[in-house]
Amino acid sequence: MTDNNKPTPEEMGEHLDQDIKDTMNDWAENPEGKLDERIDEKLRRTIAGWVGADEHADWKAIGTTMDVNTRTAIGKWVGVEEGADWGTISSRIEHRTRQNVARVVRATKETEEEPTWSDIGNKIEHDVRGWIGTLVGTDKEADWKTIGDQVVEHVKTAVDKVSETVKKERGDESVRTRAERISIEGEDAPGVTSEKPVDE
Repeated sequence: MTDNNKPTPEEMGEHLDQDIKDTMNDWAENPEGKLDERIDEKLRRTIAGWVGADEHADWKAIGTTMDVNTRTAIGKWVGVEEGADWGTISSRIEHRTRQNVARVVRATKETEEEPTWSDIGNKIEHDVRGWIGTLVGTDKEADWKTIGDQVVEHVKTAVDKVSETVKKERGDESVRTRAERISIEGEDAPGVTSEKPVDE
């Protein structure tokens, strides 16, 4: 049980399962009426007690009570007046969420008005653009085209360096290959003998 003596969702499920089993056992011993009606009545009374409805309340009344309790709890959390409808509550939730996000990204307006979602989006875009611009070496206030051009230049420079390195390596290998084909004979190397005259 929780601090306010209301069962947790897990405890509710276990309790309802046990209610169903007990009702089935009771009906097996005393099969009066329909089993489904007895189970329905048992569960309605149990859930009605949990949500604060009358024990004889029907499912519609139980649902209404649950809705009121839920709205009251959430309304209290977001700071609206008791009895506020879902439209008012959802607007306050949106307002509260927007305020928190604006505070995190430090989105402010020059006027007294609160930042809108558009203001927040613009602030995030500005910060991301400035961060990427700093990484690629442009000014913080540079636009996306300038940043893109700078990225292209970095890529071209990197590709050119790689190409030059590859060309040098391939060129050295070619030179070495040709050099290895040339054999230099020393003075002590044996002469070439032939039975035929040279001028033939």
